[in-house]
Amino acid sequence: MTEAENSIIMEIFLTVFSELNEATFSWESPQTEYENWDSFAHLRIVTEIEKRFEVKLDMDDVIYITNAKGFLELITKKNSE
Repeated sequence: MTEAENSIIMEIFLTVFSELNEATFSWESPQTEYENWDSFAHLRIVTEIEKRFEVKLDMDDVIYITNAKGFLELITKKNSE
């Protein structure tokens, strides 16, 4: 995990969930703690990650991710392949 990866994932979450800011963002917060994390928000996160990291994510990999840390771990894994 690089600082750049951390920064980009956090930025995506702060954009998708406008009620968040850097002080309230947590890598461990589960999906259930986000008021607006529905299937549309999940798709927005995935789309932004694919665009920003220039990767194609497999739906089987992203469907069960329930926090920012899960996305960060997936990107780290993808970048090491």
